[in-house]
Amino acid sequence: MKIYINGEPHIVESQSTITQALARYLSSEQLGMSFAIACNGDFIEKALYAHTLLSDGDTIDVLFPIQGG
Repeated sequence: MKIYINGEPHIVESQSTITQALARYLSSEQLGMSFAIACNGDFIEKALYAHTLLSDGDTIDVLFPIQGG
């Protein structure tokens, strides 16, 4: 099925979770960083990533904090 991560189309297996999709999209370095996820515009708690099943056409936005002054 096709999902969108940060606006880019990605093919994932049906019954994939957010955790599985992120493992294919993010580097191991990025996975170790702090980030937030919005799925279809709704923020998802990190504890729910492994339990949130994706559907065809879902959008995931990966948001990394920006430091500055």
